[in-house]
Amino acid sequence: MGLSTADVQVIEETLASGKHPKVVFTDSAGQIAGRVGKVMRLEEPAEGEFVTVRFGNDELPFSAADVRIPARGELSRATRKPAAEPEEPAITPPQGAPLLAERHNDVDNGSNGTTKRGAMSDQESGAAVPRQADPVDANRPAPRRKAAAKPKAGPELTVSLTFKDDEWSVSASKGTKMIARPVPVKASKAVELVNSLESPAVAAVVEEIVEQSRVAASEEADRLRQQLADVEARLAELS
Repeated sequence: MGLSTADVQVIEETLASGKHPKVVFTDSAGQIAGRVGKVMRLEEPAEGEFVTVRFGNDELPFSAADVRIPARGELSRATRKPAAEPEEPAITPPQGAPLLAERHNDVDNGSNGTTKRGAMSDQESGAAVPRQADPVDANRPAPRRKAAAKPKAGPELTVSLTFKDDEWSVSASKGTKMIARPVPVKASKAVELVNSLESPAVAAVVEEIVEQSRVAASEEADRLRQQLADVEARLAELS
């Protein structure tokens, strides 16, 4: 659904107040359907593509069926944030009583009363054994690589050179929207245009069509000259 007569009147009043109302592109606008633009002005008369809308850095003409006034709250509706996941409580290992190893010293009942500490001395003088690191699990899956973000596609612009009914014309379109209707050009300009593209294949096709038109025009001129000569001869006989 596009703009109604009442919608157009509302847009005119908004523009008169110095503001540029926003509109949403409909399906008839092509690839930009659902996107938002600003109305810059309304052309007179209000027929055809009379609504000039700014979309990005471009100001393009659209018809009343190509745009519509957004519903109340459509543009300001905030996207709901997903609920935060509850935090899992930290798991605390149970605390147990430390294991105490008691070592009883053997006391010599001899006259010197010397304590035997052979086992303890061996333990204190022993070399420490380094701890081996845990082996790496070869079956552990490698972390996934994040896919590279696709570059945003730029605006699509198509310029067409057409030969129809013995006439050359140039037109331009942006996506599915025609922004420049066919404009007639001379055959010499068409040849200059394709030569600037530095494409021998395209230039050869255009030059062939121009040469065929030139031959046909030359034959037509010769035929007309012969007809004129015949008419002048009859006129001379009647004089």
